[in-house]
Amino acid sequence: MTMHDRRTFLGIAAASLLPVRTGAQAPAQRSPNELARHALTGPLEGFEVVLVQLNMSSGQRSSGPGHRHPGPVLGYVTEGQMLFAINNEPSQVLQAGGTFFEPTGAVHTSSGSAAPDAAARAVVFMVVPKGSPLTAPA
Repeated sequence: MTMHDRRTFLGIAAASLLPVRTGAQAPAQRSPNELARHALTGPLEGFEVVLVQLNMSSGQRSSGPGHRHPGPVLGYVTEGQMLFAINNEPSQVLQAGGTFFEPTGAVHTSSGSAAPDAAARAVVFMVVPKGSPLTAPA
């Protein structure tokens, strides 16, 4: 990923978090990892953008039946190496600076730190139906 691509990703994510109405208040955070949640308007009324930080301890991995997200997910690995797979595809190891995407309805089947002795972090940008939880069982 080039520096331009990173700037574009971060710019789009940041721009979508700007309040849509003068005096609009950001809703309260719903979990320690949820950084921001804002309602959308216009053709996306009824949806929210959500920014989440994922913190994966060294060796922390998940696999198995997996889970789904109620909307598309775009992620950016900020630190370490992260395992990622959807729909039972082979796991990929994503380096810091790498991105991942989950289309709406995909089953997230593998994630976590790829290194047994190092943590990994990622920032995730989601579009979800207003008020919905961020994950659901597969």
